[in-house]
Amino acid sequence: MKKTLYIFRHGETDANVQKRMQGWLDVPLNANGVAQACSLAQKLADIKFDCVYSSPLSRALDTVHAVVGNNTKIATHDDLREWNMGDFCGHIVRLTDNPADTPIDMSGDVIYAPYALLSNDDYVPPNGESYNMFVARVRDALLDIVKNSDGNTIAIATHTGVAKNIIKQFTDVKWPRGGMPNAECFKLEYDGEKFTLIDMPDWLSPVVMGDDNAIK
Repeated sequence: MKKTLYIFRHGETDANVQKRMQGWLDVPLNANGVAQACSLAQKLADIKFDCVYSSPLSRALDTVHAVVGNNTKIATHDDLREWNMGDFCGHIVRLTDNPADTPIDMSGDVIYAPYALLSNDDYVPPNGESYNMFVARVRDALLDIVKNSDGNTIAIATHTGVAKNIIKQFTDVKWPRGGMPNAECFKLEYDGEKFTLIDMPDWLSPVVMGDDNAIK
């Protein structure tokens, strides 16, 4: 049974504007984020969703409520939450190669963290999860949804890190490290075996499918 998935990121938060790491912090939409969610709702107004899933964080839930309305049943899925960067969350994180920034001083609003450390996919931040742990739960979450959902048209409200990992893991698109814009959407089709990206969105268009020279 072919399934169509509409995967979208939550609207803007003040932490987004301030470039703060959010992770599992429950940061609400700001006024612009609410307006973005309403604009997304207009874009998707003609879509009838059979099933709706969301990260339990309020910025995602409030976005999906704007899209599907308050009377539609929404199933929250913990594994649709953003990458949990633990004690880094709530801070502005700057990458550094300066040896003086080791060990990491976690006491300030701005944290200087060694690039070599944070780029290690097995590094587990204090009270957080490694990148590889994050990737695995995103993969399991998407497969759980498509295999256990009875509906053919599915909405998923989530976060930029989750969306990015879905694209990287399940399609041939090479995506740069930059994230997905707030309240943007992409569409996947699942035929029971593989996923296909439908209608390349504008914010992905500079990246060439299958281009080994693309920024990863």
